[in-house]
Amino acid sequence: MERYTLADVGILITTISGAVVLILGALQKSKCSKIDCCCLKCDRNPALKTDASQLTPRLPTRLPDNP
Repeated sequence: MERYTLADVGILITTISGAVVLILGALQKSKCSKIDCCCLKCDRNPALKTDASQLTPRLPTRLPDNP
């Protein structure tokens, strides 16, 4: 049986964590109301609800040039 170094284990953990984050990000951004992925099942309302009083106005990134 091969011996694994700490770097090998770290790479494995990083790869698995990255895959999990990508899957969860895709599920969060989906517009489906019912999600069934492997052993995860979820019924949700994907409509975004925002309160207009909590929105902050965006400032312009660059001022217009004055000739």
